[in-house]
Amino acid sequence: MKLISQNPERYSKQGSSWVISANRDSPNKGVTPLSLPIGVPLSNLKPLILADGIIVKVGDAYLCSITTLNLIKQSNNPHYDIVQNGAVKVKDKEVIVGKTIKIIELKLANLTAIMDERDVLNKNAGAVDVVYGGETQLVEGVPKGLIDQINYTLNEESKRPKDEYSIFDFYSMVDYKNNPKASHYKITPLLVQTQQADTIFDPAKLREYLIEVGDKLKLLEIDFNLIQDVFYEAKLPNNPNTYTETKQATQDTDTNINHTVRRYNRTTVGFVDNVLNRIK
Repeated sequence: MKLISQNPERYSKQGSSWVISANRDSPNKGVTPLSLPIGVPLSNLKPLILADGIIVKVGDAYLCSITTLNLIKQSNNPHYDIVQNGAVKVKDKEVIVGKTIKIIELKLANLTAIMDERDVLNKNAGAVDVVYGGETQLVEGVPKGLIDQINYTLNEESKRPKDEYSIFDFYSMVDYKNNPKASHYKITPLLVQTQQADTIFDPAKLREYLIEVGDKLKLLEIDFNLIQDVFYEAKLPNNPNTYTETKQATQDTDTNINHTVRRYNRTTVGFVDNVLNRIK
């Protein structure tokens, strides 16, 4: 970090003003000291981030590093400040004194709009809920997730914060061992029940088999359309089963940025029992 020159022989404070002297040790050389108003210090300055030399405005809070905060408090140099300490005329231009510590603002209203937009896209990916940075626990009134993201953005040693989201549990939808509603994904009992004898053809068993297969296909088609509703229409079923992931995002390596997707609607018509239902 670059050291800040305090120049005590040049800069001093007198009441509510900065006094800048061209040569403080030789006041009789005819150069009148310059007097500038001391800027009004920022309130709500909080040392919550790691990056030095910058201020991040989040809502009403101004976030900085503890190092930056200490330098501001200890500084006896009107040029190193967040606020303006007056201005001086240099030829035909007015030069501001101070305001050298830059302030960037994270606009929460814009962030909320982005979150709302992402909610629809997240549902297209099967994400039922996502915990955004602005929704995390507060640290001195500032969401911790936003602090972590700011650190990751401005401080090269900070790691990318983990994302927390709940995903629609597609696996439980087909897990016939633990989900009674998924029995149509297992056909073994039906095969055993309707198995034909070696030398005897039983039309009734064939009829039963086809009807049951038709019913299972009907349920499979319902599931198929449900999955399409999620990925194409961002429509999730009521009270869906979910599981939660908390992991660090990685760079997307998918090079196919021009996906072509088409929705194919499957009907839910079961087996039409026509001829076989007349076999006695």
